[in-house]
Amino acid sequence: MNALDFNPRPLDQLDPPQGVAPEEWLWDGYLARGGITLLTSRWKSGKTTLLAGLLRALGGGGTFLGRPCAAASALVVSEESAAQWAERVRAVPVGPHTLLVSRPFAGRPTPDQWAGLVGRAREVRAAGNLDLFVVDPLASFLPGRSDSDPATLLDLLHPLRALAETGVAVLVLHHPRKKAAEEGSAARGSGALLGFVDVILELHRSGTLAADATRRRLTGLSRRPQTPESLTYEWVPGTPEFRAVADVRSARFRENWAAVRALLATRERAVTHKELLADWPADQPPPSATTLYEWLTRAAAEGLVVRTGNGTKPEPFRFRLPNELDEMLGRLDPLPPRW
Repeated sequence: MNALDFNPRPLDQLDPPQGVAPEEWLWDGYLARGGITLLTSRWKSGKTTLLAGLLRALGGGGTFLGRPCAAASALVVSEESAAQWAERVRAVPVGPHTLLVSRPFAGRPTPDQWAGLVGRAREVRAAGNLDLFVVDPLASFLPGRSDSDPATLLDLLHPLRALAETGVAVLVLHHPRKKAAEEGSAARGSGALLGFVDVILELHRSGTLAADATRRRLTGLSRRPQTPESLTYEWVPGTPEFRAVADVRSARFRENWAAVRALLATRERAVTHKELLADWPADQPPPSATTLYEWLTRAAAEGLVVRTGNGTKPEPFRFRLPNELDEMLGRLDPLPPRW
């Protein structure tokens, strides 16, 4: 039975923190020693791939997605088989600094079994060989039957908190609710989970265009100000290359300009963005009308197209490719840039 420790103390007379400072980040803004980070995304959307890239970066330290990271040892408890992980690390090699515990239980563990597994991790930490502990995903190792039951969640979280207090960073991967939710509250189950963890991360697809297939947006809420609100990155499939995307809107324009130009080339006269959208190839995901208008406006600002009209309903903006007459008349002065 837990003993009561009722010892009220003035906030201006608290002892300074001992041991590892909570600001010591393994991955700046996202994974802190002594903290628990929750990463939520839809099934098969790339969170374990992101984890593999991070584990690779932790092998020697440096940066990952433009954020500093430390050299660190890790232990991953995973629902996936060792064969599945072997396939993954062929594309994203991870060194011996990371250990894998694959499917440690035949079914859901009891609270005592789960506490025993985390206790073994504490022994590894005591031996000086553990900086990061990963649970992938929460649902497979949750004691009991429901992640909507606060008591069940606490059976999993309390041992993890005890492990974190030894100076380990804890990362828990999770699945979202079935219904759409506001950013920061997508994690499935009881709100006790969101209130318990220190950093809430959510992984989303960056967009629906073909070029967005391997691009993701990572959003963050945290007790600490160092956590970025948003970070967009892309992965080159089949390689260990992950890279941050600083200006997503500019990247999308560059990637799709050739397709837009090809459509404009088929038109003899200037067209509105909605008329041009109607010509979009059926075998390619189309941009939204707003996005296509943004691309055409950007192209006009860069002198890549000529824009006519005044933007009113009777005279909407129309766009066409420049021609020799435009150059002769000096009509290609670019619009004031908006980006």
